[in-house]
Amino acid sequence: MSTTFLFIDATKTDAGTRRKARSHAMKGKNVGKKHYNRRTKKAKQSRPTIHDLDCATSTDSDPQEDQSMQDFLLPISPVFLHTIREDFIIPMHLQTNATPQSQHVIRQFLSEVTDCLTPPALCFTPEHVNHWLSVLFSNQAAYHCTMALMGTLNRYFFGRDVVNSDIVSHLTQAVVLVNQSLDTREATCDANIYVVNFMIVHELLNGAKDRALVHLRGLQKMIELRGGIVGLEPNLKLLAKVCKTDLDVTLHFGTSPVFYRDEMVEVSSHMASCGFVGTASFASLGCYRAFRHLNPYLQQILLDVCNVTAFFTQGYRMDPHILQETIASFGYRLVRFQPVGVPLLRSRLDSICHIALTALTTTLFFQIGRRRLMQYELVGKHLKDVVAAGLEDVDPDVRLWLLFVGGVSVLPEREESWLLTKILEAARDGFIRDWEDAHRRIMHFPWITPLHDLEAERFWYSALRMA
Repeated sequence: MSTTFLFIDATKTDAGTRRKARSHAMKGKNVGKKHYNRRTKKAKQSRPTIHDLDCATSTDSDPQEDQSMQDFLLPISPVFLHTIREDFIIPMHLQTNATPQSQHVIRQFLSEVTDCLTPPALCFTPEHVNHWLSVLFSNQAAYHCTMALMGTLNRYFFGRDVVNSDIVSHLTQAVVLVNQSLDTREATCDANIYVVNFMIVHELLNGAKDRALVHLRGLQKMIELRGGIVGLEPNLKLLAKVCKTDLDVTLHFGTSPVFYRDEMVEVSSHMASCGFVGTASFASLGCYRAFRHLNPYLQQILLDVCNVTAFFTQGYRMDPHILQETIASFGYRLVRFQPVGVPLLRSRLDSICHIALTALTTTLFFQIGRRRLMQYELVGKHLKDVVAAGLEDVDPDVRLWLLFVGGVSVLPEREESWLLTKILEAARDGFIRDWEDAHRRIMHFPWITPLHDLEAERFWYSALRMA
């Protein structure tokens, strides 16, 4: 099997090109820093970021700058991984070794981060995570990409120094290994697609738009060679992850998604099998009066979101795979209705509902309240633009819901003073005097109590202190 795309040209290994590769990788590493004698050990270890490497390039890039990075790959000590945590076990067939530092990263990741990626309040997690781990460590490339991603996630969640050169080293090895397989029958295997998908996530975490988009184009090409997105259906967990990552890129950068998936029928069937009885029609919603003139397409999305949020608020939990399908079903339809970052819709109610549902959907990604892994600044800007366009004659309950949803999802902390002022204005216009009344009113709209209540209540009392 032959392919025509590359992430890195790793074919040249002579001393001259290796030297240029090292020089390229270190560009910007010490800009603005003082240099010390290494023997003094007084200077902190330099930590090049992932931006220092063009880890995702096309075949049109400069061949002098896209060479093998083998010379700065760190050795891996012969320590075999066994049980990391009692309920999360690395498969015994894993043939990859890890340094003690890497084992620490894995333990920390499993003990804390997985609870945020698949919140226990929403998902059944242990079986899913064990399956996920079997994929993350399925081969050498997956292992290195996993270690790079885990290092980055640990840095975000715990605010601790992670040696960026180690992250870069793991990511580089993953890219080289994927690159080496592109001319084999394994070029578009599930493991490679997982790895490239994780590379996109890694670039999103670092805000590297260009590299994220290059990786996404590579992923799109790989999936086209599999027969399109339907070619992944034998592995629904992989398909859902790819779609979620595609949406993540779209919401971050305002680009068009490259795939589409709507499995709301399956999601509804799953909820019904759990014993949940949802609202049958849009006219039965508690927020019908406020949104009765909504666009019919958006009405259906609102009905579906109301049912899912009620499912979680009533204490039901989903299989993590179904949660991913839910995110895709909401996200793709919302983006199809209106991309994020384009001029506001003519209908103010449509704009309000659309951006509120988009912001709420992001809370099902990698964040809970202000504990945000991803910053959806474009969505936050769009939401603020909707508010700035004027909401004085809009139902105070709708305004309050929009502001609370924005606060717990996409509005940055630097906007908190502005947010609290707007909450006070909406509360006064609606004659709302306490949190219990405010909570009762926003519960008529899409709202997930275990995810959103705590932060929203904090906003309420912070606003009262400003009054």
